This record gives sequence, structure tokens and C-alpha cells, in this order.
Amino acid sequence: MRIGLHWKFTLLSVSLVILSLTFAWLLSFWIQGILKIVSITVVFAFLLAWVTGSLYSQQVFGPIHPKIERLRQLVRGKAAEGPQIVPHHNLADLSTLIDQEIPELEARINAMSEERARLRAILSNMTEGVMVMDSQGAILMVNAALERMFHLKDLKVVGRSYLEVLRHYPLIELIRNVLETRTSHSQEVIIPSDHDCIFNVQASVVPDGHDQGICAVLVFHDITEIKSLERVRKDFVANVSHELRTPMTSIKGYIEALLDGAKDDPKQCLEFLQILQKHADRLHTLISDLLVLSQIESGQYQWRRVKISLKEMIDKAASMVRPVAARKRQGLSFAVPEDLGPLIGDPDKLTQVLINLLDNAIKYTLEGGQITVNASQTQDELKIIVGDTGIGIPRKDLPRIFERFYRVDEARSRELGGTGLGLSIVKHIIEAHGGSVSVESKLGKGSRFVLTLPKQPSVP
Repeated sequence: MRIGLHWKFTLLSVSLVILSLTFAWLLSFWIQGILKIVSITVVFAFLLAWVTGSLYSQQVFGPIHPKIERLRQLVRGKAAEGPQIVPHHNLADLSTLIDQEIPELEARINAMSEERARLRAILSNMTEGVMVMDSQGAILMVNAALERMFHLKDLKVVGRSYLEVLRHYPLIELIRNVLETRTSHSQEVIIPSDHDCIFNVQASVVPDGHDQGICAVLVFHDITEIKSLERVRKDFVANVSHELRTPMTSIKGYIEALLDGAKDDPKQCLEFLQILQKHADRLHTLISDLLVLSQIESGQYQWRRVKISLKEMIDKAASMVRPVAARKRQGLSFAVPEDLGPLIGDPDKLTQVLINLLDNAIKYTLEGGQITVNASQTQDELKIIVGDTGIGIPRKDLPRIFERFYRVDEARSRELGGTGLGLSIVKHIIEAHGGSVSVESKLGKGSRFVLTLPKQPSVP
């Protein structure tokens, strides 16, 4: 059985007092007077030392006992219970305990550090924004993605209320509702900006006692692009249905007219057949453009990579549209230097780009107008500009001119046989070759489409 240090000190004091009393009693038989007084004084001194030593020992070593027990419980992973005084603990026990438990304590600290580092790495690399709050709405943590979403990187947000940091009423109402009702909730929130951002906010409430201080965890999923794609898909389906229904309705009507007797009138029959051919051609063009666009967007198209002479490609495209321009008495002029560097790409698709742009220029330029093609080069890129003196494009329509089925003048476009897909195909082909396309236009003064292509593009 181990004996506490303060009890050892007490026993030693008692032994010394008893020894002193015995010594004083023996001396009292032989020594009288001043020596007897001195002996009694020594006895009282030892007695006082014993009392003082006991009290001091209890004062110094008493608080150590419960601390040793609490330390032992914590190291073993148990919750610290109330102080339990165990009289056999002393400083030697504390030293032994520390020596024994230091490796386990270090292992636990290292494990906690690694876990915290993993959690920080996960949160930092998440594309979703994360915000953690306490029950009073104070922000305990935000990750890098949330800082980017709400432009909080330069602001100190930890420790502040969400009311000070967030300025969007629907989001504030969502958080207030979650904190007050202590129930999880999910909601789509639109954050107004130059380009409205749409977030799906998942607010989860942490059960009581699960983690001290944490009340709610909010995860922000940016679904702006998904919503945009859904809108594009719906618009695409609606537009395709509309574009197909118009010629199909006309074809059906003229066929019924022929069956009702128009076929017996040669002149009327010929007229109706020509109209049917026109609508059939429009359907064929529309379906062909849809197939091309679908193949490019889905990545199924097998791009060719061959060396192309830009001058020969422009001459080929011009030869295909020149008869159409001649019927409208339009002038075609080309400024293509002979020393243009070669281009690596798909010759068929790039020729289609030029044909689409020249065809549009011819359609939307009045009789007697002028259409130009200019080419130039720098050290790294080639530039082709297709210009016209046509009707031009309103400023408000320029940002959407490359969208599928977008038309500035729908009635005129259909009358001229346009499908609304030509410029969208142009944009996809040029971007697939690592280039870019832009447009400059003034209403009533014509348009300029600028194609920029790298000399060594990256073709999928």
C-alpha cells in the first residue's frame, strides 16, 4: 500500500515530537532550572512544527489528488467526472502517470490534428459553400467557396452575426426560420447581381449535445448553370417544335388541296408542288443543321486535323455563294494576302463557317449592296472579317445573336429560309478550333463578323 507524501511528513513530525517528549522527560530528572525551560521550549517547537507541517502538507498536496484522477480520465477518453479524492496519490504518482500517458496523449493530439487538417482540406476544396453558425446566429466558420460566392474574402466574418454579413432578405429569412424553429430546411434563393445567381440552400440543424456551440450548418449549391441549361433545353424543345410545325402544317395543307382537286389543274398543281418543295427544303436544312449542332455539342463529331490554305478555303466558299449574290446584283470583294500562313483544322467545317456568314450577309443586304472578306495574320493567329452593307443588327440583340433559334426579325428570317441555327453553328465550330467569333454592327449600316483562329489550334 502506497502512503501519501503529506502523511509521511505527518508521521515524521509525530515521531519527532514523541522523541522530543521522551528526551525532555528523561532530562527533567537530572536537569533543573534554565535547562528544563529550554527543554520544554524545544518540545513546544516540535509540536508547533508538526501542526504547521500537517496543515501545509494538506494545503499543498490536497488539490493534486482530484487533478490526477481527472487527468487519468481525460487521457483514457472519458468525460471528466467530479473530483474524487484518493488519499494514496502524491507527486510521484503524478509523475509516473504523466510518463505513462504522454505517448497516448500525443497520439490523440496528432490524430485530432490530422482529422482537423483533413476536414480543412475537404472544406477548402468543396465547390459548395459552407457556413456554420451557433444558436445566436453568430458565424463560426465559412469555407473558401462561400467567400467567393458572396465576395467575403477580404471581410472578417467569423464571430459576426449573419445579419451583418448577408444582405439578401430571402436568405436572411431562411436562416432566421431555421434558428427559431430548430428544423432543417431547403430552399432555392436568387441573389441579385449583374448575372443573377441561383443557390439551393440546404440548412441542417445539429442535434442538441452533438457538438458544443454548433447549431446549424448551411450548404450552398450554385445551380445557376443548371437552371440556365434547363431554360435552354425548354426553349430548344419549344423552338424546334415551332420550326418543324410551321413547314409541316403548310405541307399538309397543300397536299390536302391537291387531293381535293388542285392536282387536276396543271398550273395550280405545279405552283403547289413548288411550294411543297420549298417547305421540304426548309425542313431538310433545319434537320441537317440540328444534326450538325447536336454532333458538335455532344462531342460525337470526329474532327479532322489537316493543313489548310486559308486563301483556297475562302475562294471555295465564295464560289458557292457568288451565284446567289449575282442575282441580287451584290458586289463581292476579297482582300486575302497570298502569304497567309497555313491553318490546321477541319476544312469542311471551316468552309461551312464562311458559307454561313456569307449566306447571311447576302440575305440581309439589299440589292446592289457590298459584301467583303478580309484576312490578316499576326505571329500567333489568323483573322477573317466578313462585312456587309446590310440592314444591321440592333444593339440590344447583339449579345444574343449566336443563340440557337434567335432571330432579330423572325418573319423576315423565315421568309429568307433561315433556320436560326447558322450563327450558333459558326460559334461552336470556331470555338472547337480554339478560336473566337464576335460581331460589330450598326442598324442600317451593316455588320462585321470577326473570326479569330490560332495558327495551331487545339481541335478535339
